[in-house]
Amino acid sequence: MLGKLLKYELPAMGRKLLPLYVAWLAASILLGFGVRGFESESDLLPVLTILLYVAVTVAVFVMSIILIIQRYRTSMLGDEAYFNMVLPVSMNEHIANKGLSALIWMSISAVASFISIFLILLCSGALFDVLPDFLAGIREMIAELGPEWVLVIVEIFLLGILSSAKSILAIYAAITIGHQAKDHTTLASIGAYIGLSMAETAVGNILVQIGMIVNLGFDDFITYMMAHNFLSAQLIFLILFIVAAALVTAYFFICKYFMERKLNLN
Repeated sequence: MLGKLLKYELPAMGRKLLPLYVAWLAASILLGFGVRGFESESDLLPVLTILLYVAVTVAVFVMSIILIIQRYRTSMLGDEAYFNMVLPVSMNEHIANKGLSALIWMSISAVASFISIFLILLCSGALFDVLPDFLAGIREMIAELGPEWVLVIVEIFLLGILSSAKSILAIYAAITIGHQAKDHTTLASIGAYIGLSMAETAVGNILVQIGMIVNLGFDDFITYMMAHNFLSAQLIFLILFIVAAALVTAYFFICKYFMERKLNLN
């Protein structure tokens, strides 16, 4: 049944996002060619293409967030909920459907962003200036990490998926908690999200203070991993996986609890 739900949910978001993706890629091509205008006497064209690209990029990400919120709120807590709640579908499948759909479209947005950057570099003529240095950096990292680089890439990819799922479910949990308020549910949802974020930050700070994880950026973490025992870095990855998985589970069951025990569609 989850597959049937996804067949409906994915196109529902795609009808609004796909045109924006097309506009985003078109703006990337225009920006790429427009950047070449800096070499001429007129700076108007590159400025206009930059403004257009920034506007479309912001629109894509803002619309993605709005749709993630809107689809959950309308389908699970709004008018559509009267129909959805009578379907022979478990609450687990309803929540998983919304979460997976949002995660898929977030992943598509990430892929589109890489394609966008590629088109800008290609159309501006800078691709073959940047590519050698980029590939040289990749080769240097692989050489320093050794065969373990494959495992590192897989772990980063999986951790990224878990983190994205956690962010989506945190939004859903905040909306579900906020819906329990009789009035001003939007403000209550925002307050719930702030509270959940503060709780996450507190957990992270505790883990940093007791030395279970290190508060480093990606480049610093790679340096840390090469300077220390590789197994120590793997332990940090494992802890991050466990924390992210625990948060995903917690937010999922917050949604499930309130939807099953406290749902009020009046």
